[in-house]
Amino acid sequence: MATQKQINDFIKTIAPIIQEHAKKNGYKIASAIIAQACLESAYGLSGLSANYYNYFGLKCGSAWKGKSVNLSTKEEYTKGTLTNIKDNFRVFDNMAAGVAGYFDFISTTRYKNLKTAKTPQEYLERIKADGYATSSTYVANNMELVTKYN
Repeated sequence: MATQKQINDFIKTIAPIIQEHAKKNGYKIASAIIAQACLESAYGLSGLSANYYNYFGLKCGSAWKGKSVNLSTKEEYTKGTLTNIKDNFRVFDNMAAGVAGYFDFISTTRYKNLKTAKTPQEYLERIKADGYATSSTYVANNMELVTKYN
């Protein structure tokens, strides 16, 4: 569990990088993406983020040609039931590359509707509907962070 100092330090470090990439890539909403990084990486403390700079739980998929690591994760394919799986996750060289990797990931046609989202809620609802996450509480959990940390 992250301490308040770890949480504050993580947000203070990653937020400007996300805001810069969001602006450069034409996304109106950065706060929802900052919340995603916080939630998906346990404020940068998860093994995937601390060791591999993957702050968004990005899996490789068939198009990924970069480095990868095979790790265990939980998916909620059926509401309320977590399934343990092993999958290949993208590996990045540093925080900036990990953030850039997220924006590369969402630059596909599948996620094109994210650019026109006008609120964090709308962004999160769209990315969830687009199939980014399996958690039934993904939108609510991220919105809680958006609200809590402004």
